[in-house]
Amino acid sequence: MEYTKEQKKAIDSVNEFCDANVTEERVRHWVQTRGVPDQLTRCLYQGELKKYLFPPVLGGADVSFLARATFIEQMMRRCGATMPVLGDMTSIALLSTMREQSQREIAEQFSLEGGRIGFSEAFSEPNAGSDASAVRTSVGVDEAGIYLNGTKNFVSSGQFMPWVLVLAHDPIYGGSDGGLSLWLIPVHSEGISTYPLATLGQEMLSPARIEFSQVKLEPHWQIQTEGQLDSMLKRQYELGRVLVCASSLGLSEAAFDDAVRHATERMIKGRRMTSLSSIQEKLVDMETSIRSMRMFVYHAASALDGQQTDESHLACALMKRYVPSAATDVASMALQIFGGSGYTDEQRVGRIWQDCRGNQIAQGADELMTKLACKLITKRALQ
Repeated sequence: MEYTKEQKKAIDSVNEFCDANVTEERVRHWVQTRGVPDQLTRCLYQGELKKYLFPPVLGGADVSFLARATFIEQMMRRCGATMPVLGDMTSIALLSTMREQSQREIAEQFSLEGGRIGFSEAFSEPNAGSDASAVRTSVGVDEAGIYLNGTKNFVSSGQFMPWVLVLAHDPIYGGSDGGLSLWLIPVHSEGISTYPLATLGQEMLSPARIEFSQVKLEPHWQIQTEGQLDSMLKRQYELGRVLVCASSLGLSEAAFDDAVRHATERMIKGRRMTSLSSIQEKLVDMETSIRSMRMFVYHAASALDGQQTDESHLACALMKRYVPSAATDVASMALQIFGGSGYTDEQRVGRIWQDCRGNQIAQGADELMTKLACKLITKRALQ
């Protein structure tokens, strides 16, 4: 597949950054410590790569979403792990769904020293996932003020960001948005407790659980969505799904790169592994899946750069249904090629498999995507 000029520039920029800053030894250390050092953060958020991370309103470049997705793909391919930029870019993408007034509200709290974003996105909940209609974190009021109660799960960097953007059930102020509202809340507020979550992969996203117990809300913390919250959330989830799938694509490419290298170099009873029909079949299947994933991701990313239609929504749903699952299969085949060493931390392929498997749940599980895609397919057939 031919890359656009923007995509080529994104790939070259990531390669230059990784050549200077990334080694497998460092990545292993970052995974173990659940994050990257401040020096690397400054390189990411203040250097050449800033234009792919940030929208123009925050000093980034006016590049296509396809170029941003390609940036994520190449970063994960080079690192062989889910880097924190994935969580940050998902939150950053939220700004592009908002009207100018709301963008300014969040942008004021956006940048930290070193250039990284200053808020985490708390939408998912236990037993609700990313289903906005199932949100149970709620806003209430009494004679003393407005309060927030509830629990949020899988909040990337939730323990470390000074602000948290919370989606809440709100019968008081959410009337124009279907009973929902958004609040940008200081994490140090009384009644907020944060806890690290031990996940099977994606450790560098530093996922956390955040509990809200009678957290007193200030009226100016509410984000003014002007009755557009539903459409904003739908677009936000689609942007997030493209980024997650771009990450899955990059991770599967990393697993494939390693598997090809290993099979080409490895000798078994005087024969290269690549001479074995079972290995040949796996490598061909992996290449086929990667090419298919790439088409899904690039098509959906390009669709989000244009006007939103049922066809663009279907492209995103089909992409999310196919890509993370296919990426997990590619990583699994790569692990099989490595044999016993792939099942240890001697190789990065096991880490890659875990991260790919988690992406089948992130930003909407496979089953939800099936439901969304089928609804759009049947709607099209009835028109």
